[in-house]
This record gives sequence, C-alpha cells and structure tokens, in this order.
Amino acid sequence: MDNNKIYTGVLSYKDTNFTFVFNGEDLRLIPSIDNVRKVESEWLVTSIAKGVFIPNTDLKMEESFLIGHCHENGKTIVFFTQQNANIGSSNAVLLVNLIGYLECNSKNGKFGRISFSGPEINNIHPVNHAFDFSFDPSTVNSDGIFSITTKSFEITSTTPQEFMVDRKKVSVQFSVSRKLSAKILEPPILLESTMLFEFEETEEYDFLVRLWHIARNFISFLCYRNNIFMEPASISTKNQDGKYQTFATLTMMNNATEKEMYALKQDRCIKQRQIAGHEGQILEDIACDSLYTRHLPKTYKEGRHIDAARFIMITAAFEWEFHRAYPDGVPKKESTIKIENEATEALKKLIDASTGKLKSKYKFLSKLIRSDSLQTELLKIGEDFDSIIGGFGKHLYRLNGEELVYSAMGERLSSQRNHFAHGDLDKDFIGLALLDLMYLEYVVYSMQMKYYGIEAENIRQAIIDLFHLNIAL
Repeated sequence: MDNNKIYTGVLSYKDTNFTFVFNGEDLRLIPSIDNVRKVESEWLVTSIAKGVFIPNTDLKMEESFLIGHCHENGKTIVFFTQQNANIGSSNAVLLVNLIGYLECNSKNGKFGRISFSGPEINNIHPVNHAFDFSFDPSTVNSDGIFSITTKSFEITSTTPQEFMVDRKKVSVQFSVSRKLSAKILEPPILLESTMLFEFEETEEYDFLVRLWHIARNFISFLCYRNNIFMEPASISTKNQDGKYQTFATLTMMNNATEKEMYALKQDRCIKQRQIAGHEGQILEDIACDSLYTRHLPKTYKEGRHIDAARFIMITAAFEWEFHRAYPDGVPKKESTIKIENEATEALKKLIDASTGKLKSKYKFLSKLIRSDSLQTELLKIGEDFDSIIGGFGKHLYRLNGEELVYSAMGERLSSQRNHFAHGDLDKDFIGLALLDLMYLEYVVYSMQMKYYGIEAENIRQAIIDLFHLNIAL
C-alpha cells in the first residue's frame, strides 16, 4: 500500500455501516447517512437526565480488528485496532487508533505461514553465504565477465524448530529467497534472508499479530536493541499441491522507521548458526514472557549510555535469569541451612506472638533469611561461568587497570543499585560499578544462552559478535 495515497472503502462496526478513509496511518470512520443520527445521539453523547446530554468521553473500541473492502484496488483490508482504547471523534466521524493492517489480494480466509524479512534478519542468517562467484583474474578487468551461482534451498535453509504459542504448534525456519528481475530500475538478482513461521491453517487474524510481536522480540533479543526494522510480512496459504502461495501482506505501525545502519554495518548480532537447534526454545520462552528482555535498549546508541533506569533494569535482568537458572537459589552448606532453619523457627514464634505492624515486620525479616544477595549470586556465577566468559571480564578490567573479583563486583553493583532505587542522591557514584555493569551485560547473555544448552564456544562467539569485542578466541 502506498502510504502517500488515501484509500477509501466500506466496513461495518457494531452492526453499523461506515465509509472508511485510510492514509496508511490513521483510520477515519464516516457513518452512512442512515446511521449519522444513531452515532451522534447514542455513541458520542451520554444522557444524564431526560433531554440532557453530555459528551461521551469513554467511547472504547470493542473489537480487535475491523474488516473493510477498498474501493481503489478491490482488496480486503483487515484493520488491527487497539482494543479498549478510546475512540476519538470529529463531529460524527470516528478516529480509530491502529496497530497494523492486513492487505488481502484474494478472498482466501485461511493462512498457514508468515514470512519475515529485514536487514537484521539478513545479518542473523547471513545472505552472503547463499552464493558463490567466480572470475578469471587475468581477464576480469578487460572483459568484465564473472559469474554468480546461488546455492540450493536445502543448503541455505535451516532445520525447522518447533515451539508453542497459545497451545498452537508453530515451526520456525530461516531461509534465503531469490528474486529475478529484468526491469531497469531493479537489481537483476535479489537475495534476501527470511524467517518463516509455519502453523496449522487458521482464520484467526489476531494470531498473525501475536506472531509478529514474538518474531520482533526474538530479533531484538538477538540484536540487543528494540529499533528493529521489519519489512511488511508476507502471509501465505497452502495450495492443493502442498506449496505456499502469498495472498496477503501484514504491515505493523509500531515498527522502526529508520534502519540502524551503524549497528548493521558492524554486524552486531547473534547469528542463527550460534543458536542452531535452540530457536524454538527461545521463541517459546518469548511467547510466554519468561525470557527477560525488558532491559534491551531502544537503540544501539542508547545502549551505550547508562542512566539510573538502565542500571536497575540490567541488574534486574541478571537476578531474573539467575532465578531461572537456579530456582532453589545458591546451594548452601548443611551448617548454613541448619542456622537458617533455627532463625526461621525463632521468628515464627515471634510472628505467632505478635500483631499488627510488628507482626508484619517479623514476616518481612523471615523472608530475608533464605534470600540470596546480589553479591552471593555473582559469586556463584563466577564459579560456574568464569570458564565460559571470564576471559572477556578479565580483559575488560585489565584494560582499565583493575582486576575482576566477583565478590567486589557484586558489592559495588548492589550498593549502587540501592543508591539509585532509594533516591540517595547525596551518595557519590561508585565509578567501578559502571565497569561491573558492562561485564554484567555479557554475563546476562551467557546465562540466557547457557540455559538453553548452547555450547560454550558458541556463547563466546555470540558475545564477541553482539558486543563487537576485539578479542580472538
């Protein structure tokens, strides 16, 4: 769809007919002549007494999508709305907020595959591995002849991995698409990496939006930033011969408008080959919101700046992933467990004998007995992960004339986080805590990847690529 052009058509909402006007961003609904008075008197105003009305400021969008039919191109357009969001109005015209739209080239309602593409995916599944070229060095400068040979789909496609989304089985696969063109204004050969989600055919339009967000979060995780540029996704249906045919295009509004060229040129991302065989596990955890990604910066540039909010979020990411990796906490000696049990029993007696605020205080203290401190957790990580990524930390600290000590690192991070969280503006910033936080970013990714059983060598190479470290393995 050309975003510089206005599109019109018809649709129905709450058994009411409207003419829609859509410019690629904003959707306006104009009620039909028969429905103008209904909208004005029943939707846009509220009666507070007989004959007395006030504007209805609580008009909500009740549907998650609206299906329209376009006059200009004859296509069916599915408008994905912000369900329960306020509907604006200008006279009797309704102003609806959209999160995306689906353009359907045919009336086939079922679909079973969505294909994602974009510059980040070209890096994650390197498109330059999909071809070979050859030439004669002695003649290429004189006659300009060289040849390019693309590799087969079998070689350039990854092994499908399965994951579950809302009790539906989905498979993910990376591949490289080919496009040939004889047009003057287009390249003769276009190779593009794609990420394919295949699933049992359905008519649930909302499922497409769900999959788009999962895919985007997955790519964000692999690139350590949220400004991921996603091309409109292709939606396909399966023919009788078992092959897929594209019949619709999904465009989402909350998408990056500019490509992050600096990060793309530096190839800052985790490659598919480094997580091969584990894509489904990661995607399933993203789908059920158990993989921590809230600390990802909006852009690469923002990721290089640390403020109080990012400091707290990165330490929160560490603690979340630590509790996933060690659900029972840091292993303790029998003597420590015995003392904790005695302390818990003593506090239980005080809790039973107390009331009100004092009882609440004792309960709070009881919870702290078995909890692990950030310093204790980092000591455990030092034991279990130093052999995997400790070399990066030692190199980082050595560059700054310091030494990596996990206990000291934990103490500094814990103290500085508490200063930020409690608003202790009178406390001086702990300088080395910034260095600790940089290393903690590597630690979090190593914990996440190790959780899925990814080999240590691939973890190290992924961190080198993602953070563009000038270190040779």
